[in-house]
Amino acid sequence: MSLNQLLEFLRHTPAMLSKQAIAESVSMPNVEGVNTLQALYAYPGDDTAAVALQDQYLLHACEGMLPSFVANYPYFAGWSAVMANVSDIAAMGGQALSVVNSIWHRDTEQAQLLMHGMQDACTAYGVALVGGHSNIGMQYQPTLSVAIQGTAQKLLSILHVKPQQKILIALNLHGQFHPNTVYWKCFERVSGRILQAQLAVLPQLAEQDLAHAARDISNAGILGSLLMLLEATGSGANINLDRIPKPRWVDWQTWLQIFPSYGFLLTADEDKCQDIIELFESQDICCAVIGESNATSKVQIHHQQESDCFWDFQQQRFTGFDYADILKKLMSNSSSIEPMNQEATYA
Repeated sequence: MSLNQLLEFLRHTPAMLSKQAIAESVSMPNVEGVNTLQALYAYPGDDTAAVALQDQYLLHACEGMLPSFVANYPYFAGWSAVMANVSDIAAMGGQALSVVNSIWHRDTEQAQLLMHGMQDACTAYGVALVGGHSNIGMQYQPTLSVAIQGTAQKLLSILHVKPQQKILIALNLHGQFHPNTVYWKCFERVSGRILQAQLAVLPQLAEQDLAHAARDISNAGILGSLLMLLEATGSGANINLDRIPKPRWVDWQTWLQIFPSYGFLLTADEDKCQDIIELFESQDICCAVIGESNATSKVQIHHQQESDCFWDFQQQRFTGFDYADILKKLMSNSSSIEPMNQEATYA
C-alpha cells in the first residue's frame, strides 16, 4: 500500500468521520467576550475544560461509551470509561480526583459488570468513585456516561502549540489488541502503582515546564489525534511516520488507528525533548520525536521515500474548534492578560 492509499484510507475510517461530524453538528463557541487565555481554557478543544480557581485549575471531562460496546463488553466498557477520563486529565498536566457516572441498562447482572469495571479502574488509577445515576428497566438501551474532575497547577493545553515546536509521541508498547478491535490494552496484569506512576509523568512535564501541549491518543487514532492537537491554533506539521514506535508485527494501517490505553502526543522545545524522553522511559514508556509544528496549516506525512499531505485546515475543518483568530487577538493585547503560573506567555 502506498502512502497516498494509506492516508486516504485513514481519512475515511468511521472514527475519523465521527470527529468530522462534530464540525457539522456543533457550532463554534462564541469567543467575542474572551479577553484572557485563562478564559479560553474552559472552551471545547482540549481533552478537558480547565477553570482557573485561585492558584490552580479545576479540570472537567466526560466520556460516553458506544451502546454496542456497553452491551457486548460491559466490564471492559466500565473500565475504559474511567481509563479514558483519567488519560484526559493527565493530558492536561493534571491529577484526577473523582468520577461520577450515569448508567442505563435492561439487565441487572450486566449493569453490575459495568459497575465492577468502573470500580476496579478507579481503584487501579487511585480515583474516587463518588456517585452517579442508575436506571434499570427493560425499555432502556445499554448506555454509559462517565464524568471526571481533577486539578492542575500548570496546563499542557493545545492552545500552547506554536510553530517550530517538536512533536513527540509516548506509547506503551507492552500491550495487546482487544479481540477484533483497535483498542490497544496496556493495563492488564499491571499493578495500580505502575499505572499511576506512568500517568504521573504528564503533570511532571507540566510543572517542570518541559512540554507546552499534550493530547491523549483517542479513538481517532494517531493521526486523527494529531489533528486535534493542531487544529485549535491552525497549525500544520511535518511528521515522519518511520519515527513512530510500533511493534514489528503490526502493519501501519492498523497501528495508526490504535486507541491505546496509554498514548499521548506532545509538543516541546527541542532542548527539552531528551529530558521528556528520559522521564517516559523511566516508566518503561517508549517516547520519540516524530516531527515539528509549523504555520502552514498543512499536515504533511513522510514515510520512507514518499511524502503526502494528510490534512489542510485551510481546506477542511476537522472538529471545527479553531481559536487561531482569538489567540492572535490575545497576543496583540498581551499586556492586558493576567498571568497565572506564566500561562499567559503562550497567548
